[in-house]
Amino acid sequence: MGEVPLLKDLYAQYKDQGMVVVGISLDEDQKLVQEMVTSKGISWPQVSDADQTLQKLFNVKGTPTYYLLDRDGKIAAKDLPSFKRLSVAIDELLKRP
Repeated sequence: MGEVPLLKDLYAQYKDQGMVVVGISLDEDQKLVQEMVTSKGISWPQVSDADQTLQKLFNVKGTPTYYLLDRDGKIAAKDLPSFKRLSVAIDELLKRP
């Protein structure tokens, strides 16, 4: 949750260039998730993975975990070591045709 403000800043910076954020919650209590979304002012879609389908499919070991998908839906970057690297990877990805 500590990175939500940073992600909000990145989203504000890049959304007009086509960046889309989708949050995936591993929590089972959807009421708590909705309260968090509201309290943090999150404006992107937040979906539930309480059954761990996506977590298993993408071999997610912990959160937060970031995956960047290109315009064709292919993974362009994953397991980025820092939030700064995420920002650079987004910038590079959005420059591609």
